[in-house]
Amino acid sequence: MVEELSGVFASARGLLSNLLDLFTLEARRAGLTLVLMLACGAIGAILVVAAWLGLMAALALWAVSRGSSWEAALAIVAFANLAVAAALFWLCARVSRRLLFPATRRQLRPSRLELV
Repeated sequence: MVEELSGVFASARGLLSNLLDLFTLEARRAGLTLVLMLACGAIGAILVVAAWLGLMAALALWAVSRGSSWEAALAIVAFANLAVAAALFWLCARVSRRLLFPATRRQLRPSRLELV
């Protein structure tokens, strides 16, 4: 009986050891994948910024080729960038209200009848 229990505990310990090894390997792989994803995201963001700058330069060159002065073309490009940035900030502020879990807070807040 003691030998059987000893064998069961040894098997359980071996299984737990194997599971921990598997967890360690998968955690390491997940960490490396996360680093790769962050690097790809950062490089992608840099490329998007470079493309945006190229498009804005092309817009300014197009405006100059149509007879605008450089000052006016750069002002138009700057205004366009500010308008897009303002729209994005507005959207961000509007969407941020959802982060406060309003429906959950409403459900958890005691009603007036419960307060009396």
